[in-house]
Amino acid sequence: MPFLAPGDLERAGLDGRGLVITNPLAAEESVLRTSLRPGLLRSVVHNQSHRLHDVSFFEIGRVYAAGAVSDALPYEHERVSVILAGRTAPAAVDILDELCRWSGTSFTLKASEPSGLHPTRSAKVYVEGEFLGEVGEIHPTVLDAYGIGGRVAWLDLDLDGLLDRAASATPTYRPVSRFPSSDIDLAFEVDDAVAVDDVEAVLRGAAGELLVDFWLFDVFRGAPVARGRRSLAFTLRLQAADRTLTDDEVAFVRERCIDAVHAALPARLRT
Repeated sequence: MPFLAPGDLERAGLDGRGLVITNPLAAEESVLRTSLRPGLLRSVVHNQSHRLHDVSFFEIGRVYAAGAVSDALPYEHERVSVILAGRTAPAAVDILDELCRWSGTSFTLKASEPSGLHPTRSAKVYVEGEFLGEVGEIHPTVLDAYGIGGRVAWLDLDLDGLLDRAASATPTYRPVSRFPSSDIDLAFEVDDAVAVDDVEAVLRGAAGELLVDFWLFDVFRGAPVARGRRSLAFTLRLQAADRTLTDDEVAFVRERCIDAVHAALPARLRT
């Protein structure tokens, strides 16, 4: 149901200025939801109270905001939201990646502090260059307000916007290689102001056509990394369509990636 009680939005770390129904059937159903987050958090609470802790929920539903489309009607659109109890932000990013692979679109993440989400483990989501949502972890103060234990991953997207981009995307076929792949792991120490996307763009460009997969597998702060800096560790998967890569070829790509990051960004390789 799209109805919330007064205070539910604030409890979930959201702006409390939801649309109030003038003739609600009950006081606890007098506000139209502006996000699917309050309902999904309640679902986690309900399951944890029944000793089901690491649950995952996926919901598609309509939300309502002030920004009227006419003099009488609020702005109404569909969103897709995912909540993963007992999981961390990368798990939500994995689901985002699957959604974009399915829709034939690409996404980028920009570090931010969305309302009600963890300030250093969350980001805005841009699909084909347009802001469509947020991904990360629920803020600990919000989890405390609901009595939820552990970390909780979160993803929320404008579904209409995603489908609009999917409709215009042209899927392309790529043959599957019969030859083995090789992985390169690289960790760089960078300033907190350096976005992960900036490092990824440099690495992808330097790796070239042999790069078939790429992911960030670790973010680390603390000694021996200096204050105001963090370590970002990536895996680059290399593969050729017509041959098995030699050790020299893999080593050449590795050195080219390192040199490119050093030249383009205030970063240094961690050894």
